[in-house]
Amino acid sequence: MPAIQARAPGFSDYVGRIPATTCKCLEQKARKDEKAVVKEEPAKKVPLLQLVKDEKAVVKEEPAKKVPLLQLWRYATWSELALLFVGIFVSLVTGAGLPLMSIIQGQVTQAFVKEEMYKTHTLPGPMHYNDTDFTNDVMNAVYGYTGMAVGMFIAANVQVTCFLIVCEQMSNRIRRKFVKAILHQDISWFDKNNSGTLATKLFDNIERVKEGTGDKIGLIFQYTSQFVTGFVIAFTHSWKLTLVMLAVTPLQAFCGFAISKASVLSICFFIYLHAHVIDEKSMSTFTIAEAIKYAKAGRMVEQTVSSIRTVCSLNGLRYEIERYKVALLEARRAGILKSLFVGLSFALMGLTNFSSFALAFYIGITWTVDGQLELKDLMTTFFSVMMGSLALGQAGPQFAVLGAAQGAAASIYEVLDREPEIDSTSPEGRRDVDIKGNIVVKNVVFNYPSRPDVPVLKNLSLTVNAGETVALVGSSGCGKSTIVSLLLRYYNVLEGEIIIDGVPISDINIQYLRNRIAVVSQEPILFNCTIEENIRMGRSDLTYQQVVDACRMANAETFINGLPQGLQTNVGDRGTQLSGGQKQRIAIARALVRDPKILLLDEATSALDAESEAVVQRALEKASIGRTTIIIAHRLSTIKNAHKIIAIKVGLKLLGFPSLKSIPSNV
Repeated sequence: MPAIQARAPGFSDYVGRIPATTCKCLEQKARKDEKAVVKEEPAKKVPLLQLVKDEKAVVKEEPAKKVPLLQLWRYATWSELALLFVGIFVSLVTGAGLPLMSIIQGQVTQAFVKEEMYKTHTLPGPMHYNDTDFTNDVMNAVYGYTGMAVGMFIAANVQVTCFLIVCEQMSNRIRRKFVKAILHQDISWFDKNNSGTLATKLFDNIERVKEGTGDKIGLIFQYTSQFVTGFVIAFTHSWKLTLVMLAVTPLQAFCGFAISKASVLSICFFIYLHAHVIDEKSMSTFTIAEAIKYAKAGRMVEQTVSSIRTVCSLNGLRYEIERYKVALLEARRAGILKSLFVGLSFALMGLTNFSSFALAFYIGITWTVDGQLELKDLMTTFFSVMMGSLALGQAGPQFAVLGAAQGAAASIYEVLDREPEIDSTSPEGRRDVDIKGNIVVKNVVFNYPSRPDVPVLKNLSLTVNAGETVALVGSSGCGKSTIVSLLLRYYNVLEGEIIIDGVPISDINIQYLRNRIAVVSQEPILFNCTIEENIRMGRSDLTYQQVVDACRMANAETFINGLPQGLQTNVGDRGTQLSGGQKQRIAIARALVRDPKILLLDEATSALDAESEAVVQRALEKASIGRTTIIIAHRLSTIKNAHKIIAIKVGLKLLGFPSLKSIPSNV
């Protein structure tokens, strides 16, 4: 057969149970092969600080992305867009309400002054004013305030309701689409994206998008309307006094901008302190940088929790806690620096506001005394500018939330827009193939997409006839399990082809193909539900009797009947309530209910003790009857009944033997 190229050195991992003479020959041959391999240099130790700098250098090469503003609503329906426009309109009305109150405030102030002048007999000669006029002016103000209060109540309610309905429905839709997009991705994509990062995107990033498309957008339009309306009213009543108060507005605007961009200042200052360089690519907003850091920390926690038994056995709890603290350190420091800048910005905002008030009253009263300005115009202008400036400062943090939503949406939309190379739910492909189990592998070349420079299979060819049990043996990393992945079409081959019953595997519908293949792996994956539910995941239309028959064929009936709740026993998270052998037999039963034409056993007994291995091995032998079975094994005792044994030797060739006894002693 043509030669294949695999990865790992040596060929002695699986020879533990070959007769002594054969074992000796194999080990001598393996040593000779290993000497031919170029000796790798030992890994150099790198200082921790150097690793931190290297990590920062990587971050600099990939600046955080943001989607255009309007793309935040790309998944909104027409009815939701209509609600959005209603919310925007009402937000503008709500924002204009507060500055309009300043007109009423000015008129009320003028009425009180006139009343006081009337009582003290200091009214100018031509001016006529009495208690009736005062009462009318005050009641008009009361009616105005009451009407605006009712209007503001209705407008604010409509505003918040519209935006929250839109963001709630849209974020729910994005969550569904995101999960669907994840499940449609090919296996090579999951090799590069771990579950911790995906969970962060699903919960944290979508929550940020929800915040950025909710009532915060309404507040932005409200504050913008309040700012514009306030200054329009101010310029209308006294443009000179407005210009005086605007003298400090640039400083106020700077403070508002600093609040919204304090994250940028803090992260840049942090980079300067630790790397002594500020690069434009590293100037991502704090919220995005913080999300990256917390996603990294979250992955650490998830890994620790999922492997808690191993961590406890190694006494690694303290180490994991310290590792998590280090992961949070940069985010914490950046957060502290951001807080300092935000605090300083708010302090400057207060200083400039009250300085503006003092200046406005000093000059305004002077002009009023001189007769250049009426008191009502002074008060109206003062309160209008004050409300407009206040809106300017309050809008800053809302823009920061909006920017965070744009950054979070970029990572989400990247997943939603990706077209998988192999879509497991695709309807394309033939469904009329009569799969019996004849497998032909022709000159297959394959590298994993996550490691394109590392060759795995090179010109691999082999043939498996229907109903045969074929064993693939070889050292770790030689490509045995890769063959299983290619048969399940987790990946596409780079060169060559795989043919099943005369049809190229790429022409067969993926769901149709996988429905006729069952896999039992080294570490069985059980879900946190009952034994019966785990078995039914192999096939949804099972009767209860079929479940019981599958358990009997898998040699699992005895131990299941011994459990207090039988098939209704919950297996726990990842099957922790069962032993390794029991989990493996449940996995075999789940595979058998599929009635597969091809059975793939990927080191199904390698992690079991001798007693459990014997029980599981008997179950596997029963399961193999009448099916094409491919066994991946290190222990030759598990393949003694195979019709054919194919030994994959690293970097050399593929050797075939009709049985275990036929392996010559000089191999």
